[in-house]
Amino acid sequence: MRFKRKLIVIVLANLATGQALYAAAQEPADGQQVVVTATLRNHSIASAPAFTTVVTAEDIAKSPVNSLADLLRETVGVNNQTDGTGRDEIQIRGLAGKYTLMLVNGKRISSGGALWRGSDFDFSSIPLNSIKRVEIVRGPMAALYGSDAIGGVIHIITKTPAKQWTGTFNTEYRKVATGEQGDQYRIGAATSGAFNERLSMAISGEVYDRQPWFSTSASDPTRPARLEKKQSQNLVTTTTLNLSDTQSLDFDFGYNKDKRPLALYYYAYNPEYKFESKDYREQEVTRYTYGITHKATWGWGTTTAFLNQEDTTIDDFNSRYKKPQQHVLKEKNTYAKVYANTELGINSLTAGIDLRRQLIKDPLTYLKTGEISTRSSAIFVEDEISLSKDLHLTLAGRVDDSNTFGNHFSPKTYLSYQVNNAVTVKGGISKAFKAPDAYQLSPEYSVISCGGACYLSGNPNLKPETSTNFEAGVEVHQKGWNLSAVAFKNDVDDMIVANYDGIKKTRNWINIAKAKTSGIELQADVELSPSFSINGNYTHLKANYTDERGKESKLDNRPANVGKLGVNWKATTHLQTGLTAHYIGSQFYESKELPAYTRLDWNLSARLQDNLILRVGVKNLTNVNLEQKSKDFAYFELGRNYYVRATLAF
Repeated sequence: MRFKRKLIVIVLANLATGQALYAAAQEPADGQQVVVTATLRNHSIASAPAFTTVVTAEDIAKSPVNSLADLLRETVGVNNQTDGTGRDEIQIRGLAGKYTLMLVNGKRISSGGALWRGSDFDFSSIPLNSIKRVEIVRGPMAALYGSDAIGGVIHIITKTPAKQWTGTFNTEYRKVATGEQGDQYRIGAATSGAFNERLSMAISGEVYDRQPWFSTSASDPTRPARLEKKQSQNLVTTTTLNLSDTQSLDFDFGYNKDKRPLALYYYAYNPEYKFESKDYREQEVTRYTYGITHKATWGWGTTTAFLNQEDTTIDDFNSRYKKPQQHVLKEKNTYAKVYANTELGINSLTAGIDLRRQLIKDPLTYLKTGEISTRSSAIFVEDEISLSKDLHLTLAGRVDDSNTFGNHFSPKTYLSYQVNNAVTVKGGISKAFKAPDAYQLSPEYSVISCGGACYLSGNPNLKPETSTNFEAGVEVHQKGWNLSAVAFKNDVDDMIVANYDGIKKTRNWINIAKAKTSGIELQADVELSPSFSINGNYTHLKANYTDERGKESKLDNRPANVGKLGVNWKATTHLQTGLTAHYIGSQFYESKELPAYTRLDWNLSARLQDNLILRVGVKNLTNVNLEQKSKDFAYFELGRNYYVRATLAF
C-alpha cells in the first residue's frame, strides 16, 4: 500500500507539473541527449522506455573521485558498497552488485565467474581516458539483455576514431592527509585519427598505482589496510574499416592487468583460547579481450553483429585455502549477438539473437574434471508502438535457453506519454531473472568456507532467481534546467543463498531467500546564470530481506536516504570551481543501526593554455571518520585526500 501511495503521488505530481509547464514549454535541453542502452537504438533520454543517468567524459575529468566505481556512487539510485579493504560493489536500487549487468560497447564484461568472492576487477578494466560516456539504466533490462540485469545496467561506451589525429596525455597524483600511506598515481594517454578515408584507429592506455592506506598505523600487525594496495595497466584499441558509406567493421582489442599484492586481509583474536587468526591473500588478474563488430545501414533499417571473446587468467593465493594455497584459474567468455532495427508503420522494431559460452578451468575447486562449461542462446524482440504522436507503448520479450536451467521468458511493458516538448510521463512493469552461476551449479565444486571450518558445494538443481519490477515517473527538460522523479518497487524471489547443514557440517547453495526494495529517486540541475549552476539528487530506499529461516530483516548497508547537492561557479572562461555535499542517511548492519553522516568535496579547474588543463581538489574535506562515528561500520570513507590532475591535448 505504501508503494501504491508513493506511485499515485508521483503520477499526480507528474500530471500537475506537465499541465503547469504546457504553455511555457521551451526548447528542451538534456532531454534530447541520445542514449542507446534502453532500446538498442538511438533514443532521447526523455522518451526512452527507462530512467537513465548519463556520465560524460567531462564529468569524469572534473570530478574529485579516483575511480569509475567511486563516480557511479554519486548518481541517483546507485550505491558503491565497498568491503573492509576497499573493494567495490555497485548496487542499483538496493540490490546487490551481482544483480547489475556491466557492458562495454554493448558487450558483457565479467571476471566473476572464476573468482566471485570480492571480485571488483571489472571496474578497473577500462582506462578512464578511453570513456566517452557511461549510461546507467536504473531498473531491469532482462527483456533485452537476459540474466543479471535485475537492478540495472552500467554501459561503458568508449571513444571512437576521429577523422583528424588528436590526442591527450593526463596524469594524476593523490595524497591522503590522514592515516598512513595511501598515495595514488595515474598516468594515461590516448590518441585517435584516420589513416585514410577508409581506415581509422583509437587507442587508450593507462597505468595506475595505489599504495595501501592505513587509517591508524601501518606497523600495527593486527590491522589490515583499510584500502588495499593495487597496481593496474590497461590498453584498449578500436580499428575501424569503412567497407562503404553504409557499412563498417570495428576490430577491438583490450589488455588489462590488475594486481593486488600479498597483504593481511583478516585478523581475529579469541581471548578465551588465546588464539590468533591471520589470513593473507594475493591476487592478479590478466585479461585479453578480442572483438569484431559489423554495422550496416540498409534501405529498410540497420543491423549490428558482433563476436567477442574475453580470456582471463587469475592467480589467487589465500592462506585460508587448504594446501596448495596458490590457485590458478582460467575463464573464457565467448559472446555473439546479431540484431536489427526497422520501422514498420507505427512500429519501431528491434529483434535479435544472443549466444554465450563460458568455460572455467579450476582443477583445485572442480574436483573431478577440473572445469565447467555453460552455454545459452536467446531470441529477443522489442516493439515500440506509436499509439499517437505523443503516446508510445513498448512491448518486449526475451526467451533464454540454457544447458543448465532450461528456458526462461522475460517480458516488459512500458508506456511513455510526452505531455509537451519539455515533459514526459512514463512507467512500466517487467520481469527479470538471474541465472545460477557456474560454480553454484556444479556438483564438483568445493571451496573452503565457514571461515575455514567447512566446505561450500554446488547444487545442480538450482533454478534462476526471479523478480517482478514496477516503476513510474516524470522527466522535465527545459533550457537551463532538468528534473526527473520516479517511484519504483522490486520483488526478488528464489534468491540463491549458501545454507549450512549442521549435521553434515557443509554448506550448499539453495533457492530460498527473498528481497523487496522500493523507493523514490529525484534528480535535478539548474543553471541559475551563465556563471552559477546547481545540481543534486535524492534517493529514498526501503530494502528488506527474508532469509532461509523465514526471518525478515533490513538489508545491510542500504541507507534509507541518500542525497547530493553541488554548487558550481564559472569564475571566468578559464577558471571554474565546485563544492559538493553528500549525505548518507542511517542504515543497518547486522541489525545494528548506524548513524548518518555528510561528506564534502571541492574541485577547481583552470585552463592554463588552450591545450592544457590543471585540476586540483579535496575529497572528504571535513575528514569524516566512520570508525569514530560507530565501530559497527563495515566500510569506510577514505580520509581527507588532495589531488592534482593535468591534461595536455595535442
